[in-house]
Amino acid sequence: MFSLYKQKKEKKNDKTKKDHMKTDSFLLYPSFFIAEPKMSRPNMFKQMEKVGANPTSAAPPRQLNPNSIKDALLRWIQNRVAGYPNVNVTNFSSSWADGMAFCALIHRFAPQSFDFSTLDPKNRRQNFDLAFKVAEDNGIFPLLEVDDMIMMGDRPDWKCVFTYVQSFYKQFRDHP
Repeated sequence: MFSLYKQKKEKKNDKTKKDHMKTDSFLLYPSFFIAEPKMSRPNMFKQMEKVGANPTSAAPPRQLNPNSIKDALLRWIQNRVAGYPNVNVTNFSSSWADGMAFCALIHRFAPQSFDFSTLDPKNRRQNFDLAFKVAEDNGIFPLLEVDDMIMMGDRPDWKCVFTYVQSFYKQFRDHP
């Protein structure tokens, strides 16, 4: 009788251990236990042709390379400053050298802040001062300084300009 009691107790312990193993394994490897939706055969092969992968792998996320990000930001800016006089944004360097592009970009989102028609491309310092101040007043952290932009002359460092105008995008991307 004692041995029968011992066997029942061991079976109960084994079952408890297995239940804990299932729970612990699920916590450690949840994706292993969750069934993925099944693809129909034709869809599975179409997916394989698209990505050149095995049937169970999902399509890889869209890859963004630095050039496509730069191009997308440049297009976003061009759309925002279109129609402003003395502003032609074609790059992240010389297009920003006189401060007019910065002024046009911030004016697009804060038109009540200043009268754009009074600006002169020859007054670089005034343009940078105005654009950077109004941008800061509208939540853009001052990553560029007027003196640095003046010192860089006709060819500002594109990386500095690119980084700064990303702040405009982050701040105003949902603005019409």
